[in-house]
Amino acid sequence: MNSSELIIKNCRLYNKASKGKPADIVISNGRIKSVGKAAGRTAFKNVIDAEGRTAAPGFIDVHIQGAGGADVLDNTPEALIAISKTLASVGTTSYLGTTVVKPGDGNSHLKLMKKFAYKNTGGAVLLGIHLEGPFINIKKKGGLAPDAIYAPTQEGLNEIFKAAGSALKMMTIAPEIPGSLEIIKKLVKRGVVASFAHSDANYEETIKGFQAGINHVTHIFNAMPPLHHREPGPLAAIFESKNVSVQIISDGHHLHPSIVNLVYRLVGGDRCICITDGMHGIGLPDGIYKYNGRKYESKKGAARYLDGTLIGSTMSLGNIAFQFMKFTGCSMETAINSVTKNPAKLLGIYDRKGSLDPGKDADIVILNEDHSVYLTIINGAVVYKK
Repeated sequence: MNSSELIIKNCRLYNKASKGKPADIVISNGRIKSVGKAAGRTAFKNVIDAEGRTAAPGFIDVHIQGAGGADVLDNTPEALIAISKTLASVGTTSYLGTTVVKPGDGNSHLKLMKKFAYKNTGGAVLLGIHLEGPFINIKKKGGLAPDAIYAPTQEGLNEIFKAAGSALKMMTIAPEIPGSLEIIKKLVKRGVVASFAHSDANYEETIKGFQAGINHVTHIFNAMPPLHHREPGPLAAIFESKNVSVQIISDGHHLHPSIVNLVYRLVGGDRCICITDGMHGIGLPDGIYKYNGRKYESKKGAARYLDGTLIGSTMSLGNIAFQFMKFTGCSMETAINSVTKNPAKLLGIYDRKGSLDPGKDADIVILNEDHSVYLTIINGAVVYKK
């Protein structure tokens, strides 16, 4: 028997694969070897008894700025390690570091993230970079700094590619800005997900963006025009475009629960990707903290400046997925898929991540009955145990 093999016995699967019966998951050399009743399981040297807890694929967050008191804009290895370890403690096993451009310092934070992509940091794996902007509409900048927004040009795109390289996996872009459609086509050609948001596009401009290659939407309803019966705007285009997936911040603060349910009913579970859009308060207890030199309060999964302005989520991705299940009435499998299978498919890595199928990376989270994280495994190694 391979000494690197590990068995997780007596677990319930998040889906119906085991038909409700306890299952065993055998891991070998960082990958899932088998799922089901393992023969000769007493012979395994490395055994974890899940004692009936639920096993699910590790969560994938495609939109998160920070966690554990750190932010990718801190631009230090220590910050990226803190984010990585904090995310592992709440069940997130891989993520896209989400940020903005900082041309004034040569985008050094992008260069650092490029070095850390797929690096073993003892926690969640940085899959790459999700860049919000710079080719967005300043009218819908939200919390993004004006100096992180500029007109779409080939020169600007080249600077980004030079700093981020192949680590650039997603870019949020506004299709109505002159020059954006050509940028979208170049992103798609390079294998980068082009995502709609921070945009003032109307219905027709949104459709043109989809035709150019946009196939994803950043934090739906946020930083875009609302739905209107005579001016349908981007939301109508999004709902009717069956190849476009949507990010949902189902923390109960960014979107009303009825809106979360509406989106789910209109687009279907396969197009829903839950995200945190999280900041450095994730993994920290409720309290007063300082972010970018300004105090904010983290309370019940939301971060607000002391004047009440909502600035981000501090809820874990797992909790957001289960809020999604509560708001929509969907199955546990559908909720888990929104943070595993669906983001993995979007990023083109479903052959390696996003499910508990044999042959895939052994990124696994074991959940207690209350859905809290008991154990997190990344690439076959236990990185967190409660």
